[in-house]
Order: sequence, then structure tokens, then C-alpha cells
Amino acid sequence: MAELITIARPYAEAAFEVAKDEGKLVEWSEQLANLSTIVSDEAMVAYMASTSVTPEDVLKLLVDVMDSNLNSEVKNLLTVMAENKRLDALSEVAEVFEELKATEDKRVRATVISARKATVEQKKKLSAALNAKFDAEVEITYEEDPSLISGIKIKVGDWAIDGSALSQLNKLGAAIAQ
Repeated sequence: MAELITIARPYAEAAFEVAKDEGKLVEWSEQLANLSTIVSDEAMVAYMASTSVTPEDVLKLLVDVMDSNLNSEVKNLLTVMAENKRLDALSEVAEVFEELKATEDKRVRATVISARKATVEQKKKLSAALNAKFDAEVEITYEEDPSLISGIKIKVGDWAIDGSALSQLNKLGAAIAQ
């Protein structure tokens, strides 16, 4: 996954610049989201993995499925990705594009994972702190993971902090083992 993100980032950044210059961020966002849904489908994943299928075959199928819902610039992106055999990174391109769009819109997505369900007061404090840190409106998704024991993990784009008890115990164990 990390490798696909690395491959996808330059494509997403180039696409974002084109979309921004043309004032078509929403249109690109919708088309990339639709393409991501298509290539994430189980049958499509199997089709793309087939050794008898070329990137050009995948490109033709994507263009046919999207039909008139695909602008020429997005089609050009798909063509370049097919030529470089990178269509497997399409979902990641859409993901990075959305992150760039959110940053442009002064919105940031965060994931908070805690051992127990966060209270309303904890959510308010965390939201205020993250809004201040990133100078943006932070959209927070909360998840629970009892294996953390206590504490939280926060992930915002490439930035992450792990304040869980499990992480601290692992660090202590590694220090003792040395």
C-alpha cells in the first residue's frame, strides 16, 4: 500500500494542479471517485490481475464504463497511467487528490483510534486542538480498538501520533531487550 501511495502521489499532484488551474476540482474529484470505485470492485481487481489483460484493455474498459462522464483531461491521466502500467494505483491517486483538495478547501481529515469510545467532551477538546494545530476545519473519524489498552492514535495525512499504552509498552519492551 505504501508503495502505491508513492507511485500515486505524482499523478495526483499533477491532476490536482490541472483541475485547480481549470477550476474543475469538484468535477475531477467526482470522476476520480467513480474510477476508484470501479477499480476497487472485486471483479475488476480480478480482471486487472489477469495476465492476458493489458493496461490498454483496462483503459478501454474504464473509458467505456465512464462514457460521457469522463472529461478529456481525466482520460489523458488514465492514458498516461496505462502507458506506464500504473492503473493499479488509481484508487490511491483518487485518495491523494482528495487530500490535496481538502487542504485547498482548508479541510483536513483525521482518524482517531482509541481504546474506548470518546466522550462528547473529549471529542470537543480534540477537535479544537486539531483545528488549531492544522489551521483548518478537521473532519474526525473515530474508531475503537480495545487492544490499545488506553490512550489514542491520531492520523492526519502523513502526520501521525501514537499515544496508546500498547505503543508505550512495546517501546519499553524494545528498550529492555537491548
